[in-house]
Amino acid sequence: MDIKILCFGSLDKDFFIKSFNEYQSRIKNYSKFEVIELKEEFNKEEENNKIINSKAILEKLKSYSEYEIICLNVNSKIVSSEELANIINNNKNFKRAKLLFLIGPSDGFSKELLEQKFTKISLGNITLPYQLFRIILAEQIYRSFKIIKNEKYHK
Repeated sequence: MDIKILCFGSLDKDFFIKSFNEYQSRIKNYSKFEVIELKEEFNKEEENNKIINSKAILEKLKSYSEYEIICLNVNSKIVSSEELANIINNNKNFKRAKLLFLIGPSDGFSKELLEQKFTKISLGNITLPYQLFRIILAEQIYRSFKIIKNEKYHK
């Protein structure tokens, strides 16, 4: 399996880096795993930022056309850990075993991007800093593999 996270910005605090690296090393026991970072535009008006950043995403996604895109959007259907595990397992078993998780910029996605035929999910109704969310997503990907493999994982 090959899993990628496409997101904006990079981790800049040591505790975020260490936490993410821990989950990244765990995930690599189950799958190839890579983070692709884009530079975020945030100096213009919010709607313009959305459009510029979403265009950068869509341009970058052209290189990953063989991947199933999972767009993480707070306004989408909230999924449980088990449901996320099912998404990953279904991709592994019935599709190309290539998943790309898309974390949006701070101003959100443009209407054009949200109209794309990507699977859209939410991990909850709270807003999190992107650095913390990246760690939570990595933990949930790792937890998904533990669920899929029916392996014990602390609660």
